[in-house]
Amino acid sequence: MRAAALKAVLCLSILAAFTFLGGGSDRTAQAADEYDAMRDKWRKMLTGEPLDPADADVSAAVAAQAAEANGYWQSMNKSATRTHLWSDIPNVGHSVHIRTAYERLRAMALAYSTPGSALAGDPALAADIVGALDYMYATRYHEFVVTTPSGTSNWWDWEIGIPMALNDTAVLMYDLLSGSQIANYTNAVERFSPVVNKTGANRAWKGIVVGVRGVIAKDGVKLADARDGLSPIFNYVTSGDGFYADGSFIQHGTIAYTGGYGIDLLQAVGDLMALLHGTAWQVTDPDQANVWQWVHRSYRPVIYKGAMMDMVRGREISRHYRQDHAAGHAAIQGILRLAEIAPAADAEAFKSMVKGWILADGALDFLANAPLKHLTRAKALLADPAVAPASEQAGYAQFSRMDKAVQVRPGYGFGLAMYSSRTSSYEAINSENGRGWYTSAGTTYLYNGDQNQYSGDYWPTVDAYRLPGTTVLSGVSATPHLSANNWTGGTALLDTYGVSGMDLNYAATTLTAKKSWFMFDDEIVALGAGIASADGVPVETIVENRKIGDAGTNALTVDGALQPSGLGWSQTLTGVQWAHLAGSAPGADIGYYFPQSADLAALREARTGNWKQINNRPVTPAANVTRNYVKLWMNHGANPAGAGYQYVLLPNKTSAEVGAYAANPNIEVLENSASVQAVKEKTLGIVGANFWTDAPETADFIAVNKKASVMTREQAGEALDVAISDPTQANAGTIEVELARAASGYAADPGITVTQLAPTIKFTVNVNQARGKTFKASFDLSGAGQTLFVDDFHDGNADGWTPTSGTWTVESGVYSGTAGSSRSFSVAGDAAWTDYALEAKVNVTNNAGGNKDAGLVFRYADPDNFYALYLKNDDRTGRKMELAKFENGVQTSLGFANPSIAPDTFYTYKIVVDGDVIEAYQDGVLQVSATDSAHAAGKIGARVYASTKALFDDIAVTSLP
Repeated sequence: MRAAALKAVLCLSILAAFTFLGGGSDRTAQAADEYDAMRDKWRKMLTGEPLDPADADVSAAVAAQAAEANGYWQSMNKSATRTHLWSDIPNVGHSVHIRTAYERLRAMALAYSTPGSALAGDPALAADIVGALDYMYATRYHEFVVTTPSGTSNWWDWEIGIPMALNDTAVLMYDLLSGSQIANYTNAVERFSPVVNKTGANRAWKGIVVGVRGVIAKDGVKLADARDGLSPIFNYVTSGDGFYADGSFIQHGTIAYTGGYGIDLLQAVGDLMALLHGTAWQVTDPDQANVWQWVHRSYRPVIYKGAMMDMVRGREISRHYRQDHAAGHAAIQGILRLAEIAPAADAEAFKSMVKGWILADGALDFLANAPLKHLTRAKALLADPAVAPASEQAGYAQFSRMDKAVQVRPGYGFGLAMYSSRTSSYEAINSENGRGWYTSAGTTYLYNGDQNQYSGDYWPTVDAYRLPGTTVLSGVSATPHLSANNWTGGTALLDTYGVSGMDLNYAATTLTAKKSWFMFDDEIVALGAGIASADGVPVETIVENRKIGDAGTNALTVDGALQPSGLGWSQTLTGVQWAHLAGSAPGADIGYYFPQSADLAALREARTGNWKQINNRPVTPAANVTRNYVKLWMNHGANPAGAGYQYVLLPNKTSAEVGAYAANPNIEVLENSASVQAVKEKTLGIVGANFWTDAPETADFIAVNKKASVMTREQAGEALDVAISDPTQANAGTIEVELARAASGYAADPGITVTQLAPTIKFTVNVNQARGKTFKASFDLSGAGQTLFVDDFHDGNADGWTPTSGTWTVESGVYSGTAGSSRSFSVAGDAAWTDYALEAKVNVTNNAGGNKDAGLVFRYADPDNFYALYLKNDDRTGRKMELAKFENGVQTSLGFANPSIAPDTFYTYKIVVDGDVIEAYQDGVLQVSATDSAHAAGKIGARVYASTKALFDDIAVTSLP
């Protein structure tokens, strides 16, 4: 102790000598300038001024702040020979001890500077604060520190945490500080944070440090550096830390942190922009417009009734003092600050959001927990009749970069947390988040009327081995890791519905599975397929793990039968078709439907744990807490091969409604395999499909050739909306899509190339560097011709066509015959066929020594009257097309074309009769056209024929719009 004291005295002597020799000088009286105005602005931002002393909420917050500060003051060591300020943080080189000391001094300075505080203007308190600042400068934090100690140091403390607290304290106590003291403190900050660097939230904090130091030191260069340092934060990134165009926010390279570091970034950026607003250093970068979009695209979707969704909070879910509603309030405070400086339309939207969240939060009183610097503004907003509170905005968001998805529907919010080769399964550093093993392993988070579900000590008490939505090895933990697989993601349809999937892979085990979720209007369908493991441990899929009421008696009904309500009950339920769990609050009931009856393990239990078990920092309490849970899961057995599951979540439905749904479900599982997982929502006309292989696959009327996530909505005869993405984010080319529908027009995102509208819709999607983006197209079915007869010739069936001559065989999925034999297929028509088209893929092979052809023929009442598109393959005159008509057996040519026709190649040919216009196409390009009013009506059939070696495929007759 004596050695440490002597070292402190020697250090203080050296620093005093430095000051005497010109390291700093006392301030002289001078006129107020812009720096003084900015300093006063920052001071008021810290204290929350102006304050209304008659306001009960304000006076309570002021009193609480003063009580905290007084506690620090009374326990502070004020001895002239002191070697520390507080006995619980005595160490000289320990960065956390140094930061904590400065944070306590800031709290004391706030109480001293806040109007109405019992400690406001107290000269003894002021003297002790300033003396402590000098002591800390002399012994802990100054510009002469060459290297920071290892083992007990964190760079963040030295460069961000300590200087932020020191800057704020210097601003609050500025009028009592000499020029020498100002120079000392700002020199110390300069030593550790001379420039704005780092990424994400750390960069925003560095901007605060450099900018506020510039205000204190009256250094315009530093203020410009702080302003310009924001620009890289404004920009959307494509890798590493920061905001992404899809709304994702990443920190630490691979962690979804919108609700953690993202909140700190939001607050820091907002505070710094507000400080600079209206000054010579105001932000002018046009990319600041992205900040307003962060609120709309990144924050709004993940805040539900004031709570920040835990799946985007990283390791901070293990902090007892910042559970989901507290984290949500911090984000709301940042948005409230931005409302002061945002463009008018955005500012009004922000105020409406904030008001809506504050009023909807029934778990944590915003006003009772808001710091003074936000309290007054929040109260003013709530009292403003011109601002209408926003309701929860229904919608769907696919956060491709951070492998998360959110759907908000009336009455509930649904979060889906996944990971991949791009994002980590979880983060556990600095002794935090010790049981985050499966928090992103396909974990489902359901937010409803039970607003305390994920607050109220959820994380220290929940069974972390069995989180809802996951497929796991029973009782086996996991370390943080990246997946070996890149197929994680999904697609959003109309910004309302969505489908997501995850190619599950755990780094330390052999367990794999294909997992998909389909989010419709009032149900979430969960599918699992290809579940396999060679670990010798039972594999489980967790359907539910819900925190229930303090009595633990929430009713559980299975297939209409009420189950026992006593804690400790467990049972294996066989052949379950549906189940219902009563919520702990109105609007919190949950139903479960099993399209294939399932065997369920069920358990109702009381679980005891403590926060220290998941966060071993000194500030974490170790007191045990007990909460009650109901768990439902499926057992796949040890070492399953190709196991699967199907279940549907039905939020907010009563037991009777769930039973009725099970008897007549709205959904149909189309396929649940390791190749394709697809579901149809029959009442909405929506089909969702995840395609897991780079091979041609189909689901209902959707066909693709590459890994993809697709969702469609069809309004019969009107419109077809399509959304598609590459969840692997690794396809450097295209995805080919074919839809078994015909359209008359379309609108599509850039990157989509439509190659055919009838008889089927075909398009390609360029997903190179798309980073999981959803591509959208809308097709107009209202004016499209109806496909009357079609044969894709892949099944060997004629599908309405009749062989009328010759011998046809099926070769490799197409119709073929012997060279030199005449053969044809025809289909009977209808007198109502006034305008229609005949289309087919045709391969006219080489001929020797003859003039042979194939044809597409529109017939009339008898075989002597028809239009024909002849495909000539003549070894003397080459290949060509001829459009002709036959009338009473007499042939008249309507025109020739000579397009490029390679041997042994399929081309799509089409003949169209539209009123008195007759047209012939090759691969969608018009080749020949003619007008013939004499035969504009009366067409009753169609025929295809060949008198040469020819192959036919995909033959269709389509009526015209």
